[in-house]
Amino acid sequence: MDAQKGWARCSLCQVLVNSFGIGGGCVGGGMHVFHSSAEYKAPWGTPEPSAQSGWGACRKCACLAFRGGAGVCNDGGAHEFAEFDAKYSVPVGTLPAAEQGWRWCSRCQCLWDGKHPTGLCFAGGGAHDPSGSAEYSVPVVEAALQEWWIWCDTCQGLVAGMHSGVCQGGVPHTIGGGVSTYLVAFGSTATGSQAGWRMCGRCHMLASGAGEGVCFAGGGHDFTESLAYSIPSGAEPADAQPGWRACGRCGTLSYTGFRVGPCPAGDVHDHSGSDTYSVFPTTLAGGRPGWRRCGKCLTMNLGAVSDGICRDGAPHDFSASRAYCIGSGGPLEGAEGSWNWCHRCQALAHGGPSFGGICHDGTPHDFTESGTYGVQIQPAPEGGEAGWRRCAVCNQLAFSGGAPGGMCAGGAQHDVSNSPEFTVAVQAPAEAPPPAGPSLTLTESADAVVVDGSAFGSSTAVEVSFIAGAVTTKADLTTDGQGAFHHEQRPVMAAPPGGGLIIARDQGGAAASGRLRSFVPAPAG
Repeated sequence: MDAQKGWARCSLCQVLVNSFGIGGGCVGGGMHVFHSSAEYKAPWGTPEPSAQSGWGACRKCACLAFRGGAGVCNDGGAHEFAEFDAKYSVPVGTLPAAEQGWRWCSRCQCLWDGKHPTGLCFAGGGAHDPSGSAEYSVPVVEAALQEWWIWCDTCQGLVAGMHSGVCQGGVPHTIGGGVSTYLVAFGSTATGSQAGWRMCGRCHMLASGAGEGVCFAGGGHDFTESLAYSIPSGAEPADAQPGWRACGRCGTLSYTGFRVGPCPAGDVHDHSGSDTYSVFPTTLAGGRPGWRRCGKCLTMNLGAVSDGICRDGAPHDFSASRAYCIGSGGPLEGAEGSWNWCHRCQALAHGGPSFGGICHDGTPHDFTESGTYGVQIQPAPEGGEAGWRRCAVCNQLAFSGGAPGGMCAGGAQHDVSNSPEFTVAVQAPAEAPPPAGPSLTLTESADAVVVDGSAFGSSTAVEVSFIAGAVTTKADLTTDGQGAFHHEQRPVMAAPPGGGLIIARDQGGAAASGRLRSFVPAPAG
C-alpha cells in the first residue's frame, strides 16, 4: 500500500484533514484543530483490492471527501478538487496498523471519525450523518517524531501547537526562544529516553502520565486521547537542548535555562525531585538532529525514535555513535536528494517515492512516513564526517571509511563500489552550560530547617516562603556580596502528608525552589 503522511483528525469537525499540505478551514471559517489527533496516512495511487477509490482532498477545506457527490464544504458551497490532484482511496473493513471506526457523511461527503459523534458537519444542523456508510479504516503512523511542539515563554512549558491550549491566567500559550519548534518522539521509546509522557487535551502541555497533575485549565490534566510520548533523560545528547525539568506538583515539563516558570498548582514549579531531560530542536545548522550510526550494520538510522531493527534481528547498536544531522525539507545545493527514512528499520535509504532497497527482513523499505532528505556531497559540511556511501543492494547510507564493511542483506557486506562519497554533519558536544542560576540547599532536623541559597543577586533582598498545605510562613533576608544567604527557621514540626515547599525570590525576580520532606515551620502562636 502506498500512502501519503501528514493527515490528522480535526477535534472540531472530526474530519480527516491534510494538515501538512493544502491547509484549509473548518466550521465557521476558523482553523482546523489537530492537537489531540493521532497522525494518519491516506492511501493514494493504485487502490488496494479492499479499498474504495474516488476520494480527494478538497482544496478549500483540506478534508478527505468522496468525489462522487458535490457535498458541502466549510463555506457552504460544494467541495473543489484540482484537476490533477492526487487520487485517494479508503480501506473498507479492518486493516493492520489502521484505526477502525471511520465513516462517510452522506451530507458533507467527508470521511469523519465515527467514534466522535459530536463532530460538526459542514452542511449545518449539528452532527454528521453516517447513514449508508461503509465501515472504513485509516492507516496510522505508529511511531515517529512529532514536529509541532513549541516552548512557551510565559510558563516555560513544552506545548503542542502555537498559540494553543491554556496558559497562566487562562490565555493561550505564547511562542518563545530562538528555536520555534521541537521534535517529540511518540509510539516507541529509544535507549536513553523515558516513556510515560502525555499531552493534556486541555492545556496542551507535555506532562507525566503517572498522575492527573494540575492543569492551567483547572483541575487535573486530561490525557484521554494523547499519544504515548518519550523524551531523552539522564545523559544529554549533543544534538538535543538540555535544561528541561519536570515539576513534582503539576507534572509538566518546562525549560529552566532562563527562570522557573509559574505553576498551575500555585507559585512556581518545583523541580527539586526531577530527572534531567533534553528535547530535540526541529533543525540544527547541519539539518535535522536525532540520527545515529549503528555499530553493527554501519548504517545511518533515526535513533531519536527507537533503536530500530538491525540485520541480525536485534536492535541497532548506537552506544558508540556520534550525533549526526541530516538535511531535511529537500536537498540543498551539492546534496543528493531522494533519501527517505524507513519507519520499519529506522534506516536512511535512497529510493522513492514509496518503496526501495531491502529492509531488515528482506522486504522493501517503507518510506510512507518519511519526510524528504538530502545528503551532502560537495561542499562538505564544516566539521562533517566523510566516508559515507550508498549501498547498491540495500540502498542505505552506510559508513565505509574507505573500506567495505557492515552487515547488508543476506549476511553480505555493503556494496558501495559505485557510490559517490557523502559527508554527514556532526553535532559537536554542547559547550558547558552557564551557571544553573539560583539554587537552594536544605537541611531538615527536629531542631530547625536550614536553608542555604546561592547565585542570587548580590546584596539584595530575598523573600523566602515556606508552604505547608494552606499555611505559608515567610522570612525576609539579604544576600551577601556573592549572592548567597544562610537562614535557620525555628520552631519546626513534622511535615504533613505531601511535605512542604520552599520558594526563594530576590528583588530582580530570580527564584529557586525546594521540597521539604520531614519537617516544616510550626505555625506562629
